[in-house]
Amino acid sequence: MTAVRVARVALVAVGVVLLGVAAFALAAGVPVRQWSGILLWLAGAVVLHDAVFAPLVLLGTRLLRRIGRRTSWAAVAVVQVALVIGGALTAIAFPGIRSQQLGARNPSVLVFDYGLQLALAWIALGVVTAVVVLVLSRRRA
Repeated sequence: MTAVRVARVALVAVGVVLLGVAAFALAAGVPVRQWSGILLWLAGAVVLHDAVFAPLVLLGTRLLRRIGRRTSWAAVAVVQVALVIGGALTAIAFPGIRSQQLGARNPSVLVFDYGLQLALAWIALGVVTAVVVLVLSRRRA
């Protein structure tokens, strides 16, 4: 068995175990009346991923591959990783930003300025990405 196959089998096994733990936690800790809301949220996450995120990543990858003809593949990969990380950060921060816009019943729940934090995270991600791409381009030259 090759190392890649062993890694795949191990990852599938870990995924199955985590699914079992999640199912047990759902059954033990969540009232049955809330299961439909959780299933709806999970279905929405799948639709959001397949209808929004995956096409955006595909489009971004195509654009970066065109640029990649003039730059190194490593630099393109760094930019791709940065964009995926930024997208994930945005997806995580969005509910907090939206909740702050709507106003919370309990002001101690939303204690940070999530929009500012997200902007700072994108700036930091951009700076780190630019530095890494510059280092890679210097090494190439």
